[in-house]
Amino acid sequence: MPTTEFCLECGAPLVEGFNCWEQLGALIAWEYNDPALHAQHFLIVASYNLQHPAQFTDMAIEQLRSAFNDYLDHGVSAATLRQRAAKTYAGATRVLRPEAERRPQLQQWAMTIADVYLPEQPAGAVERLLRWASVIQANQAVAQA
Repeated sequence: MPTTEFCLECGAPLVEGFNCWEQLGALIAWEYNDPALHAQHFLIVASYNLQHPAQFTDMAIEQLRSAFNDYLDHGVSAATLRQRAAKTYAGATRVLRPEAERRPQLQQWAMTIADVYLPEQPAGAVERLLRWASVIQANQAVAQA
């Protein structure tokens, strides 16, 4: 990912020199010391990926949206969602687009990973994550209307 002041896809600003991908890594690192955050690993990764769709096939993004909504709205477990994905993407089915076909398009979001990953502030990360997921879900609903 190129280094700029803002992500070229989600619009997240650099946070203490970390781009959005590095912020994701830092947030995931916090899971080690926070079982409640670790329990939301699917939501962390899904939220990030939904704000960075250029690397994924259209089918993969649509299935991720569906899984994301099933998780939030119907309490479908991450384990069940992983099993579904494993069946769908077994064999030669591709999830990622070839690099030459990736065309990131900037979309401004009301909330990005930069609003969840606050350096030296892991307390409250779960609440911030849930707000982030709500923003993404609301944005999807508007886009589909």
